[in-house]
Amino acid sequence: MNVLLAFDKFKGSATARELNEAARLALEAVEGVTVSCVPVADGGDGTVDVLAQVCQGQWVSVPTMGPMLQMAPVTARYFLCDDGTALIEVAAASGLALLPDDARNVMRATTLGTGMLMRDAMERGSRNIVLGLGGSATCDAAMGIMCALGAEFLDADGHHLYPSGESLKNIAHIETFGIPPTVRDCHFTLLTDVDNPLCGDRGAARVYAPQKGATPEQVEQLERGLLHVADLVGADVANRAGCGAAGGIPALMMHLLDCELLPGAPYVLAHNGFACALDVADMVITGEGKLDRQTLMGKGPGQVIQMARERGIPVAAVCGIVEDGFDPVAVGLQLAIAVSEGLPHDLAMDPDSTLSRVADAVVRLVTGQ
Repeated sequence: MNVLLAFDKFKGSATARELNEAARLALEAVEGVTVSCVPVADGGDGTVDVLAQVCQGQWVSVPTMGPMLQMAPVTARYFLCDDGTALIEVAAASGLALLPDDARNVMRATTLGTGMLMRDAMERGSRNIVLGLGGSATCDAAMGIMCALGAEFLDADGHHLYPSGESLKNIAHIETFGIPPTVRDCHFTLLTDVDNPLCGDRGAARVYAPQKGATPEQVEQLERGLLHVADLVGADVANRAGCGAAGGIPALMMHLLDCELLPGAPYVLAHNGFACALDVADMVITGEGKLDRQTLMGKGPGQVIQMARERGIPVAAVCGIVEDGFDPVAVGLQLAIAVSEGLPHDLAMDPDSTLSRVADAVVRLVTGQ
């Protein structure tokens, strides 16, 4: 039997590569089983690591600015492919995981550091940048990125604005003369793992800002700022599915630069060899930290399930937990095993323990034990 492993990350516990490798090693001891691994991602944090595994190139480490001005500089990395494509994640320099809980301030958080990574890639010759949008600490609609790339944001009195969420409502003029030809000549592919628009009840502020530490009052301040940005960029951009990703990063980038906005999971699976691996698979096992209603709404495992079902290949899942009310069978899974249900938080998140439990569960799925 040919088993195809296609895990996404268990966020905060284990990466997609670690999970696939642990499961592969466990299945090598099972007689009559041939194993292949295709780690998956959906445009969120971990996407560059997955794509880099199938690309020729090198990792580049760069000192840059973190999400908060007052914090020490961070060293972030991106992957520079031999063909000149740069694979970058917002989370690397502007990620929520870079901040302790008590340092989160979505009103002042900025994507400047991500823009600095992009400039570094351009200085090394890249004119094609793929940007994974998940995991940000920010809600600045790419104001920071665009400042790093040469734009200037001015208020009604002509004063420069600090690029953060609290400044969005005060943008009166965007000066673009400082954007150099190297930036204007660059093509940006923005990968998103959500389909939220920029504003409204499903927008960047009301859905995601509370997760980044915003109070109810701050959420409404950010919403007013994003509504102002929507007026600047136009409804065609602001209402696009995914424009609310990573604090609205697509908004100003798509307005000012040569960008395309794509769902991340199909993009990754189109580039990591998953379709070819399906050709010889008798069974597919996927998984992520939590199976829930979002799984089939742009997440990597949801795309895996859909593609396997279209080919009539049985697919099962190993996850951390399953959301109450989520029916694995109804979405096309033969079975779902939750390896962290009921465990204390520290044990559930422990990397070594997680990898061991996942490996054991995969063996049980394949052997029918």
